[in-house]
Amino acid sequence: MSAAIRELAIPWQETILPLVDRLGAAPAVEVRADDPWGEAGRKVLAGHLGKVLTSVPGVVAGDDPEDVHAARVAARRMRAAMRVFGDAYEPAVRAGYRRNLRLLGAHLGAVRDLDVWLGLLAADARRRSKRDRAGLRQLEVAWTAERAARHGELVTILTSPWFSDLATMLATFVETPGAGVRAVPPHRPVLVRDRAPAVLWRDYQRVAAYGPDLDGLDVVALHELRIDAKWLRYTLESVREALGTTSTDLIRRVVTLQDGLGDIHDRHAAATSAMVFAAEAAMHDAAPIAVGRFIEAQTTRIERARTRLGPAARGVLDGEYRRRFGLAVARL
Repeated sequence: MSAAIRELAIPWQETILPLVDRLGAAPAVEVRADDPWGEAGRKVLAGHLGKVLTSVPGVVAGDDPEDVHAARVAARRMRAAMRVFGDAYEPAVRAGYRRNLRLLGAHLGAVRDLDVWLGLLAADARRRSKRDRAGLRQLEVAWTAERAARHGELVTILTSPWFSDLATMLATFVETPGAGVRAVPPHRPVLVRDRAPAVLWRDYQRVAAYGPDLDGLDVVALHELRIDAKWLRYTLESVREALGTTSTDLIRRVVTLQDGLGDIHDRHAAATSAMVFAAEAAMHDAAPIAVGRFIEAQTTRIERARTRLGPAARGVLDGEYRRRFGLAVARL
């Protein structure tokens, strides 16, 4: 354990670190077709909560940006699990957890976005002349300072009573069978095999509605598709064991599409932030030219990435994928 963690306030150590030891080390539990819907959601939430808590000490210490990435992904997957299985729980329970997980995700995302932008900036600088690298330094300093400020806000959140209370409530929720589950009248579908098909087809249809030809979509629409593809992926992953071995390829194809869309989104966001910096900062020497070239480079790479979206989209939206998707659902 790092010195930064040992020096945290005692109440935080007493609350969070035991949860890290208990939930972070818990073995993964598979979701089965005959699991009750609410208890399947509890299994999925428990796994992702363990990953969030395991990442938190590293996030606070601030030694490795990948800790922020891991915590963000796990928190986002908890939100997705509440979206997938949420109707199994009392509305107040579902809404409260989703609201708090959204807040946590926003703070993690603010830091992670800057890590991504700084990575794109560093990659671009390696291809530039010495003069251009010096010109990009001003943007790097600004983003690094913003990242430090966002990380400070994140640490404040993670070491606050708010997070301790949230982690404790979530741990109790995932470790208590039946907690928060809505009463279901007799003769209503309650098992994974009965409930998952509608959710899976709902999320697939949202992606399929864009059609296989993405050439006419602007960056905003592509971002919306990215979000829908992300939810489809997380829904598939939530019940992957119940779907059988076919789920591996179904998920892989969605990941390929999501990654391509994510690259476009990250570059567009970085270029937009750089444009704001260029418009507002008092740049000097080679900075205006260097930042302009960085923006141009991101725009060029976005256009290249768009040309690769077609095959990735067809891999998810063609008849073969739909048939295999349907067969996997039918096997539940």
